[in-house]
Amino acid sequence: MKKIAKKATKRDLAVLVREILQDKKMVGEILFPIIQAKLEEEEIRRNHIFMHVLEGGKEPKRSTDGSIGYDGFIRSIVSADEMDPVHKHLRKTIFNFDELMPPDSELSRKIGLGTQRENKGRLVYRMDPNESVTVGLGIVTAMEFPMFYWVAPRSGYASRKNITVTNAPGTVDPDYRGEAGVLVLNRNSYSFEIGLHMKIAQSIYQRAIIPTVTKVDRYEDLPKTIRGSGGFGSTGYY
Repeated sequence: MKKIAKKATKRDLAVLVREILQDKKMVGEILFPIIQAKLEEEEIRRNHIFMHVLEGGKEPKRSTDGSIGYDGFIRSIVSADEMDPVHKHLRKTIFNFDELMPPDSELSRKIGLGTQRENKGRLVYRMDPNESVTVGLGIVTAMEFPMFYWVAPRSGYASRKNITVTNAPGTVDPDYRGEAGVLVLNRNSYSFEIGLHMKIAQSIYQRAIIPTVTKVDRYEDLPKTIRGSGGFGSTGYY
């Protein structure tokens, strides 16, 4: 009896599966959530990054749910060309906003307590007019190729404070294992204070297109266009 019941069960299941497959609406109702969940899972996997926040750094954050850019925060002022003798994957730290410089130090006149509402009483670095400094953003990342991110200025500092990031957009590649950093320029005719965890830039994550390149022997072999070689404002300014 058990064998007969088992056979009947298998036969009934086969009939049920066949009926489901013949009903396109039912197939859609069953398969669509499964496919959608798999796609979402794959999207999360593809867009996943690994991030190490350095000591003294602060994890980048989106200010609102609708924001694309992740605000980047200053960790320290670093050398543009010297690497740290101990932590060889990092640039040499010039000032980390942690302690005053010795009085005889070249930088001592630039270090002091903040006077602005946002940094009052905290150690700051006073940028001279038209001075440019390299700052570390306190993060090291790894991500799937060909994902990368651009580091761009924040519009508020550019429009209200006349402070900008000059290596923008700075491209951070998926195989780069150093600290992300930016060049900050004070375009004012007066000094400007920068401090620890100041929102100085924003990172925008995206994927690159890696093209297949076909070489052509002659310029004339390239497809012709109406525009041709026109550039640098050739289409007009208004």
